[in-house]
Amino acid sequence: MKKIVFRMTAVMAVMMMALTANAQEPQDSIESVNKLLELREVVVKGNLPNTRLKGNAMITRIQGTPLAGSGTLGELLVKVPGMTGTDEAPEVLGKGTPLIYINGRLMRDGNELKRLRSEDIRDVEVINNPGAKYDAQVRAVVRIRTRKQQGEGLGLGLTLADEHDLRYDFDRPQGTFDVNYRKNGVDVFASVYAFHQDYRQYSTLEEIMKTEDKVFRQYGPYTMTWKYNSLTYTTGVNWQLSDNHSLGVRADLTHRPKSGTNQVIYDEDVFTNDVLTDHLYSHQTSKESKPLGWLINTYYNGKVGKLGIDFNFDFMRNGTDTDRENVERSQVQDDYVLSKSGTRSRLYATKLVLSYPVWKGEVEAGTEMTFVNRNNTYWIEKEAIANSDADVTENNVAAFAEYCCDFKKYGSASVGLRYEHTLMDYDDIMDKDKRHHRSMDEWFPTAAYSVTLGKVQTALSYSMKTYRPSFFAMNDAITYISRYMQQAGSAQLLNERVRDLTFNASYKWVTLTASYEHLSNPITQWNFPTSTGASLCKHINLDKPINTLSAYLAVTPRIGFWSLNATAGVEKQDLYLDVEGPQGIYRVYYDKPKYTLNAFNTFTLKHGWRFDVNLMYRSSGCTYVFYNNTYNLRLGLVAQKSLLRDNSLTLRAAVLDCLQRNRMNEFSDYGFNQIQQNNRFSTHKLMLSLNYRLNATRSKYKGTGAGKETQARMGS
Repeated sequence: MKKIVFRMTAVMAVMMMALTANAQEPQDSIESVNKLLELREVVVKGNLPNTRLKGNAMITRIQGTPLAGSGTLGELLVKVPGMTGTDEAPEVLGKGTPLIYINGRLMRDGNELKRLRSEDIRDVEVINNPGAKYDAQVRAVVRIRTRKQQGEGLGLGLTLADEHDLRYDFDRPQGTFDVNYRKNGVDVFASVYAFHQDYRQYSTLEEIMKTEDKVFRQYGPYTMTWKYNSLTYTTGVNWQLSDNHSLGVRADLTHRPKSGTNQVIYDEDVFTNDVLTDHLYSHQTSKESKPLGWLINTYYNGKVGKLGIDFNFDFMRNGTDTDRENVERSQVQDDYVLSKSGTRSRLYATKLVLSYPVWKGEVEAGTEMTFVNRNNTYWIEKEAIANSDADVTENNVAAFAEYCCDFKKYGSASVGLRYEHTLMDYDDIMDKDKRHHRSMDEWFPTAAYSVTLGKVQTALSYSMKTYRPSFFAMNDAITYISRYMQQAGSAQLLNERVRDLTFNASYKWVTLTASYEHLSNPITQWNFPTSTGASLCKHINLDKPINTLSAYLAVTPRIGFWSLNATAGVEKQDLYLDVEGPQGIYRVYYDKPKYTLNAFNTFTLKHGWRFDVNLMYRSSGCTYVFYNNTYNLRLGLVAQKSLLRDNSLTLRAAVLDCLQRNRMNEFSDYGFNQIQQNNRFSTHKLMLSLNYRLNATRSKYKGTGAGKETQARMGS
């Protein structure tokens, strides 16, 4: 910070100087003073950089910057340096989907990206190479801290929004009502969130299957629509016993008032040696119901002497029942296929983290235990496809320790080690040959070093990670898509193994991130021909590792009423495969780089007006065994107006994907099979929203949760 000026009494100034000298961050100093003193007048002037490095984390200040007016939390995150993606699925550049924590509590429901407002956010911390205290599957973490509201009493909030699709003419309305009451250290909160999902994808699909004597080709449009109504109820209480002790409980209940509907339509011409032999029209309708889903977290956060204690216990239960009918009209033979499937999942998880100062730093050590049971059932009216009733049990017990040390002007360093014991049992009572037992003991070291060189902050970090396949990918049951297409998982999938080396640097409003990743046992999908003439899409491990290099440069200048958050970068993987086709073995390269350019322009004017021009571009390039052979371009225009004396009412209008170029065209070569799928997403929308706050006070809930990566896998 270049300059800070306080206007107060002399006694208060002395106290402020003492507090500032002992605090690690300027903002923490101000908050400490707010707790001890009631200042009549404090004027703060300064030029803090919007993004700075702290260890191997990039911290972007939101409060007091144009980013605070971004709209929802999802709309904010895609603008933060080091991030990209969409408002519904934000990603960390080069690392993929992160775990997102809000005030130490992991975001359990993706709808929170829409429910939380950007003006409530204090800062966002992006960790692109997490340490040993996080699950070994976590490749990136985003930690969000909200603004601390002063005072006690009742606070209310109401948000109403609608997304109208301008191309296909349908709506996605949603609304949130929340209430919070705080008095004498007790904080009670509750909210209701209603959401109508209407998702549509319009694609064309071409598949070629080759044998020694013929070429089988099918081509045509493929469309999918998915509709359901969802209600989420949240309630909880936090009790601040003292400055050093707090505890609480929180419950999230998800309910669907009636079954959702999923429709998939294939309308394909079928050729054999370039001669039209069939026309297949397949209309698949699925009715999906969900029993009441539970997620309960209870926590204790405290300090006994110098010993810090953070304990969490989680219980999660969810499920899905699907009735599916598939009507096929064909020149060869019409068909009517019925199938049913269901899943039931239950999770218990606990996490304990202890911290204690040692020498010039702090030791963090603890344990995390996750116990999961999942049942998958599948029944179909076809003799050629087996029914399935499988139980999957996965228990994971982990222990970790990490030491961070501050060497003052020589920088700071940390080393950590995580041990995980995983036991997995797969048992299909419909097929006794499909029984698998696996026990694994794995060690995951981490290390990081950061130092300031002049005005440049730098950090270098190393970690070893893993990725366990989702429970869906481990389901051996063959799912019927059409007479020409089937899908299955594999209970014998190996875990991916990742070695990551990441470098970060920051100078004023410029930040640089560069990474190298070595990935062994990559998990992907592969297409195989079958004896019935259909293709089987199955999860497999590749026998070759994938090496990936990436580099991203972010700039955040601000000139007058205009501010810019821009990122440019490149990501390149090194992968080739020797595949077998009808003419023998040949080599396929998946090494074309992907280029990224994001530019978010904000114009902040007087009288509460704000305008945004947002541009996101991604070139063609390769990911795993998929080559996206077209570019993706999204242009968004936003207008926002704040009303009332305290700006408690905000009106917002936006037009998204103005150029209608949000698309992805993927090609894969499997030897005997080649697939080209061109996707167009329904993102050309008009968004309207209204947000009103009355005496809003944010919850002080401090639960962080346990077994969070496993919870994410349960939903896939």
